[in-house]
Amino acid sequence: MEAKSAKRFIAFKSGDLFLIGAVFAWGVNFPFAKFTLQFMDPIVFSATRYVAASLLLFCLLWIRKTSIAVSPREILMLIIIGLFGVTLFQGGWAYGLNLTSASKASVLITTSPIFGALISAFRGSRPSLKAWLGIFLAFFGVAVVINNSLTEITIGVGAITGDLLIVGASFMWALYTFVSEPIVARRGPILVTAYAMLFGAVILILAGIPKLGAQNWSSVPVEGWLSWAFTAVFGAALAFVWYCSGISRLGITKGMVYSFFIPVVAILTSVIFLGEVITVVQIFGAAIVLLGVKLTRSG
Repeated sequence: MEAKSAKRFIAFKSGDLFLIGAVFAWGVNFPFAKFTLQFMDPIVFSATRYVAASLLLFCLLWIRKTSIAVSPREILMLIIIGLFGVTLFQGGWAYGLNLTSASKASVLITTSPIFGALISAFRGSRPSLKAWLGIFLAFFGVAVVINNSLTEITIGVGAITGDLLIVGASFMWALYTFVSEPIVARRGPILVTAYAMLFGAVILILAGIPKLGAQNWSSVPVEGWLSWAFTAVFGAALAFVWYCSGISRLGITKGMVYSFFIPVVAILTSVIFLGEVITVVQIFGAAIVLLGVKLTRSG
């Protein structure tokens, strides 16, 4: 009995540790990416980091001796998944992050479950009254975070463009989740993600050939390359592996709770590393967004 209890305790602790690692990596990813974007065009940054991340995941699959063979039909589906999950999501996220603060971006990207609920409603699965309340609250919180005032309209053109790109990226991630669900169930999340990253990065490369050619690689300082490496290795590849490992040990319901800490880590590290300032109004808006997301998920 004691041995069985100890085994459960170790599994619980390892699941928590995996998810804490994923939350920290994804949270710190925001300020590190924001810093790197000072030296790289967003499409160059996105394409190169996801090529590197996909290669790391393929290496992990090779170490695990997992077959990476896919059928022609699966290749077509993986290209579509890569288009939504990497090309459009990551492209919108990187361009948006380049125009807005890392703190705001980390809050706005959490709206993905809200879009997921709306997509479910469109497909015929009606959200409950509690879920609709969560959707309303989340979008109200988004408006507060973007506007940064409860008494007047303060939206600026540059900032609103970046904010809307982040929200659009959140919608793309929701689409990616729905489109990838069937093949993930058959082939596993790591294999699907590895191919999605590779195909999505290839599309970005093809679309951004002029940007890649114009990139001044020698102007990127050592700190910029270190930040880029962190976003590729930890923010893209390992964080996903850790997240899947944690979810498999704790379950979706318990594991998803950790996602609420991502903007907290992102905001704190953005203040420390980038000197960003987040106002009381934005903290209030962020709390409303997270409450709305929680209600939507539980509803």
